Amino acid sequence: MIYNTTGDRMPNGVFIHDQAIVVYPDGLGPQTRVWAFARIFGGVSTGARCNLGTGAYVGEGTALGDDVRIGDGAHVTDHMRVGSRVFIAPHVIFCNDRHPVVNNHDYQLESPVVEDDVSIGVNATILPGVRLGKGCIVGAGAVVVRDVPPGVTVVGNPARELPKR
Repeated sequence: MIYNTTGDRMPNGVFIHDQAIVVYPDGLGPQTRVWAFARIFGGVSTGARCNLGTGAYVGEGTALGDDVRIGDGAHVTDHMRVGSRVFIAPHVIFCNDRHPVVNNHDYQLESPVVEDDVSIGVNATILPGVRLGKGCIVGAGAVVVRDVPPGVTVVGNPARELPKR
């Protein structure tokens, strides 16, 4: 079932814009907001106070922690785990298929993992199987091809660690 509201608040202060599509609204945590044209698929669960921007896509079976902000047009792929207090800027893309070929019979799901307190800049791309460690920062436009350790800042294509000051 696809659920739309008339833009009214639901129980627990949840808000779903009337032009958003949320397949399973019961999975949304208290005070979560879903804006116009967002697509939130089945089995998605969010913590409290999440904000899912205009045109955001959150794939099937994904779990978001508390206080997650997903920017306009971001693509959070299927079966991801996103920690709490995570900022995902507009147009960030997460990928879960290393060999994206139509009708690939050898397809293996490799969703990225985002730990707590991560910040990801606009237009960054996170490739399959990558783990973003607690408190790391991904710069705008970065293409992250390998795990990012906790507390590290990465930039560029391919993403590389900035020297510590």
